[in-house]
Amino acid sequence: WGYDSDNGPERWHENYPLAKGDKQSPIEINSKDVRYDSSLSSWHASYDPGAAKTILNNGRTCRVVFDDTFDRS
Repeated sequence: WGYDSDNGPERWHENYPLAKGDKQSPIEINSKDVRYDSSLSSWHASYDPGAAKTILNNGRTCRVVFDDTFDRS
């Protein structure tokens, strides 16, 4: 899968049937339908930059490949 014309979102279902219809990613979030849930805690992500082997930002997403030899991330 990818984002080019030959493997973009409109074709993901060819190899991943669950990616068709309302289960297709990216998910459209209609902000008018969103409701605040005070029981949810804040979401945080962190990592040890020393364990990052490569960091790639292609303008649509960010991919980090880690060396987890020492389980630092």
